[in-house]
Amino acid sequence: MKIPPPRPSVRLRALAAWLALTTVACAGSAPRPLNVLFITADDMNADSPGWMGNPLKATPRLDAFAATSHQFVNNFVTAPICQPSRSALMTGRVPHRSGALGFDPVREDVPTLVTILQARGYFTAGMNKLPHMQPKACFPWDLAFMGSGKNPTALAKQVTAAIAAAKKSGRPFFINCNIGDPHRPFFGSADVGKKKHKKAAAKGEFDDEPDAPAAREDTIVPFQPDEVPVPAFLEDVPGVRREVAQYYSSIRRMDVSFARVLQALDDSGEAPHTVVIFLGDHGMSFPFSKATVYFNGTWAPLLLRWPEMGPPQRRTEMTSSVDLLPTLLDVLGAPVPAGVDGRSWLPLLRGETQPDRDHVFTHVNDVSSGADFPQRCVRTRTKALIFEAWPARGVPFKVEAMSGLSYAAMAEAAASDPHIQARVDQYIKGVTFAFYDLEKDPAERRNEIDNPAYRAEIERLTHLLLGHMERTADPQLENFRAALAARKR
Repeated sequence: MKIPPPRPSVRLRALAAWLALTTVACAGSAPRPLNVLFITADDMNADSPGWMGNPLKATPRLDAFAATSHQFVNNFVTAPICQPSRSALMTGRVPHRSGALGFDPVREDVPTLVTILQARGYFTAGMNKLPHMQPKACFPWDLAFMGSGKNPTALAKQVTAAIAAAKKSGRPFFINCNIGDPHRPFFGSADVGKKKHKKAAAKGEFDDEPDAPAAREDTIVPFQPDEVPVPAFLEDVPGVRREVAQYYSSIRRMDVSFARVLQALDDSGEAPHTVVIFLGDHGMSFPFSKATVYFNGTWAPLLLRWPEMGPPQRRTEMTSSVDLLPTLLDVLGAPVPAGVDGRSWLPLLRGETQPDRDHVFTHVNDVSSGADFPQRCVRTRTKALIFEAWPARGVPFKVEAMSGLSYAAMAEAAASDPHIQARVDQYIKGVTFAFYDLEKDPAERRNEIDNPAYRAEIERLTHLLLGHMERTADPQLENFRAALAARKR
């Protein structure tokens, strides 16, 4: 009869199992996945924060963060309108390759940061602007919050709740935190509380209070018209100056919201394990900015920080919002899905060079009203070629950025000032082709398309734009070819 070996005691068996697990963990455990906190400011011009050289210094908290981050100062969003811009950020694709040309949903076969990271075990949460990230199949948030866009206190509470929920689930988090400032209505403007904004406020587009709750030490002190610089692409007339002051007051509240969000991250203990990204989704809601491919519509510098990233760098290459998805996945050590139009910035940060980093492409299709105002642009650091397909229809340009004080003030001043009238005409009548020398004309006021001195550069940029439209099957390709042929006749 075979005698079985003696059975170890329960205590000995538990000790042996613990030792085995500890040995495996020490020998080959995977590093802890990084969390991601992706913060956007709604309709913030690139040169509004202090870290981009603005003399007002309205963003001290953001500026302090910028000093610790990689800065991409020549970054451009591929679309200067809320929904297509956010779709591009979340897919890494230009608008006509994701389906989100205007206020349209992303095609359901297109991966997004939400679905990609969920598949890798991430807890996902979104705050505000969620109606601008559709369909739900592409943005299946584990937790979704609305209504805190311009309320720093409420926003911080939502971030705290999202991090706590992620911890409870035992998963790393991806949080997309969208600050509603400085989107219209601006801080202290007469539009705050009007019926036309109630629907958007109810959808969580922004908080509709003139001064959303904040701690006493964070009380928003509004800027006065004589304190603010009027951007060079606008006219320095009283109505514009007054609205620019309201805009900068909104920037101040944005900075408070940003600080509260970072404090919530710090308080959670997760900051040492978190990638933090910040940028504006496109330019300010003024003429010649939002909803246009002019320089101030698409310029959106980006801040990127993650643990053990090395010394902060200030990068000057031309980069695009479609680069964010592959860059983030590269930082996380995750594969990039097929069909992405952008490229990771990590090679640049390692000191390598990348081809074609001297230009970017930007796009407008449908605007928030549903009207179609197709625009395309290829720009370098010093030159820009713009194609507009809509002027031939004879329909005047009309977008949300023309509401409020500024456009009305420009139109009124135009009646007695031919220079301002010419500027208004440039905006609302458009031109099929425009070429701007940004070194001599940074406000893009003088169209040099017929200047023979620029012929070689115009041809080079035309070739680049045509190639981009062909490669991406741009729906405006035939219109562009027809316009080129008409120009040669």
